This record gives sequence, C-alpha cells and structure tokens, in this order.
Amino acid sequence: MVELINKDANTMLKSYAGDTYNTAIYLKRCAPATHVSYMTTVGSDFLSDELMLRMGEEEICTEYVYRSETLNLGLYMVRNDHQGERTFAYWRDNSAAKQTLNVMNSDLKDVGLFYFSGISLAILDDAQRDKLFSQLTRLKAQGTKIVFDPNYRERLWKNPEDARLWTDKAYAISDLAFPGSDDHLMLYGHTSNDDIFQHLAPFNIANIVIKKGPEGVHIQSGGEYFIVPVERLAKVVDATAAGDAFNGGFLAAYLQGRDLTDAVAFGAKVSANVISYLGAIIPKENFNVTL
Repeated sequence: MVELINKDANTMLKSYAGDTYNTAIYLKRCAPATHVSYMTTVGSDFLSDELMLRMGEEEICTEYVYRSETLNLGLYMVRNDHQGERTFAYWRDNSAAKQTLNVMNSDLKDVGLFYFSGISLAILDDAQRDKLFSQLTRLKAQGTKIVFDPNYRERLWKNPEDARLWTDKAYAISDLAFPGSDDHLMLYGHTSNDDIFQHLAPFNIANIVIKKGPEGVHIQSGGEYFIVPVERLAKVVDATAAGDAFNGGFLAAYLQGRDLTDAVAFGAKVSANVISYLGAIIPKENFNVTL
C-alpha cells in the first residue's frame, strides 16, 4: 500500500508499506543471503512502478508480484501522537492485492518458509482463500514451514464468525504462529495466555510466540513454556510496524538456526530500532541491527 505520514499540518511523507511487506523487508535486511520473495498484485500506474523499484532496491524477488490493468495500490494515512501511537485512515476497497489469487498464473515452488497474516486472508474472497489454502497444503506436504500472524483487523472482515473460521484454518496449517493478545481478545474474547494456548492446543502448532510488550515474549514450544524478557524502549517515535519488524527479525534469526530465545531477542532489537523513526519502512541508513 501507499503510506502517507502526517509530518505537519501541510506536509505528508510518502512511502510504501503493509504488514507482510514490512516483515519481508526487515527479514531481508537482517539476513541478506536469504532469498525473499513477495506475493501480491499491484497496478499498472506510476505508484505501482515505484513500489516495484523499492522492492528491487531491497533485493526482494518479485517473481510472484502480479500486475492488474484495472486496479491500483491501496492507500493509508497515519497520524502519530507524542507517544508514537497511531490513528489510521484507509482507502483500499479497490486495491489490486485483493485479486492476487485470481491473477496468479503459476504455483508456488521451492519455498522453504511461507509467511502470511490475517490481513492476507481478510482482503481475499472465499474462493481465493480456498485457492491459497490449496497452495499451502501442497507446500506443507513438500516440507515448507508455514508461519502465521493473525493481525486481526475487524473492519476488513464480513463478520467475526468469518474471521474466526479462517483464522483457525490458518492456525491448523501453521508450524509457527504469532498470536497477538489484542487480536485474541477482540476475536475470541481470550483474556489470558492460558486462554490462547488452550484454544491453539488442538492445532498442534510446533512453536507459538506471544508478544506481550513490557511483559516480555511468551513462548510455547515442544511442550515447554517460557518467557523471554525484552527491554522497554524509553521513547517511541512511530509504532506503526513494531510487530512486523519483530517478526522479520525473529524469522531472520530462526532461519539462521538460532534458538527461540535468541530469535526473540533479535526480533525485539529490530523492532526497537524501527519504532525509533517515522514510517513503517525506515531508511537503510537508520537501520543499524545486524544478526
């Protein structure tokens, strides 16, 4: 999507962002030797051309980025308060990304890990969701690790029942999940980690990672449960991509064979770096975390 940040009363900063896109960028920055592809549909307008150029600059493979002749990029505007908290306005009803599985013209292949989110699901219609899960089922049978973050956005779903149905389908196929406490409170009414773990138990997810802010990161893996403390940042400039950046850093370490504790610590460092600057994707010169 096009990202417009309210810098002052008369000035907007333009960039490009989106939850899974942000994670892909930070994963690649943290692990440059890792081959990272992004799957979406963009338009044929100059903004889409600019986004494709940005992906090239970030060395993101665009083999699975498709073009629409009739639809363009979605757009959102974000305003930050003095604590870095955000207010959003969206224009994405006619986003090209909503047609990705309809225009997809080849199967995914040679995928070691596939990451998607609840937003990835929410913007698709049921027929396209079925196509996506057919792809994921095939990939999982070939050994691909499936990673899911529910990232629940109520306004994107027809109703909560529909959101719960497809979120549970995503959990059922996942090897690693990032269930958010706020997501589960809004979607399922869960008020504790125990509620979340109990809900996820039937899905046999190998690794579950719950980000709890100053309470640290709570992990369930291989029948074990533990908490990894994280340092709280004194000043937050823009919290827009905090979770996306954490996921990107975590996955970079995870793919390098680091244990879950190290992956969490590294993900937290990446997130802290990113939320110290304006925008979901911060300039490369300001990105100073190395794996």
